[in-house]
Amino acid sequence: MEALDLVQWLRSGAAAARTLHCDQSSITRRIRTSLKVLALEMLRGNEFELMGDLILLNLQRLVHQQARFLGHRPLRHDATHYIRHQLCTPPVPGWVLGPCDHRGNAAMVKLVIGRVLDAYITSDLKGLPSSPELTVIPLWDWPGELVVSSCHPLAHERGLNRGDINKFPMLTLPDELYPELASAIHAMGFCGSSLIDRYDVGSWDLITEDAKSISYGSCISLAANTNLSPLHLKHGFIGGEALILLTEWLDNPAISLLLEDLRSRQKILQQKFPQLVGYL
Repeated sequence: MEALDLVQWLRSGAAAARTLHCDQSSITRRIRTSLKVLALEMLRGNEFELMGDLILLNLQRLVHQQARFLGHRPLRHDATHYIRHQLCTPPVPGWVLGPCDHRGNAAMVKLVIGRVLDAYITSDLKGLPSSPELTVIPLWDWPGELVVSSCHPLAHERGLNRGDINKFPMLTLPDELYPELASAIHAMGFCGSSLIDRYDVGSWDLITEDAKSISYGSCISLAANTNLSPLHLKHGFIGGEALILLTEWLDNPAISLLLEDLRSRQKILQQKFPQLVGYL
């Protein structure tokens, strides 16, 4: 069961093997056994999808999650890429951090609801399912930035307007992944697209660094990549992060420890970036 969960979460048999300290062939055998016992099939696209009657699987996952919250196994959490380095590394004691490379909320929220993942930090709240079983805890807000390579023709220009910006390609993610961000980008009169399935430097940062494209970010993402510069253009977009978890675990000591750790890291980050507005 644990091998099956980890492959769905990490989307890699090799990553699951590293987490469980075994070889990849062992992961494959364990998954085949679990699928046979549970009478399920696994389909692989951008995500691993399970087909069949999930009742028994869900009961097993409930037991496994209860065991994690009792301290028998590490709890699992994940986040957006830039938050990983600033606020999630090293992980809180008793927690293991995921790859932080998923794009969009849908797959991660599904893993939280399915009890594969115990907590997730998202950068976009619009479009999250409204359900009493989910609790969303706002962490902080930040002013959004349009960003370019430090060598971009507009990098050090003042008094920019939208006409100046529209002369260059805009690198964005598909609208359905981060609806709130997409609405803000479109409201500024910009459009663009990217086909990346998960975050990696080559398919995101390096495109902005090496080409003439414009992207978006925050003070946190700029701190993680010193090759990028914010454009001097007022646009009013506000972003932020929030923690998502199942409501039933809200008062668990492990969640309190996670929030306290985030609160401490937030205070340190606010000393560097006073524009961050914290809610913890």
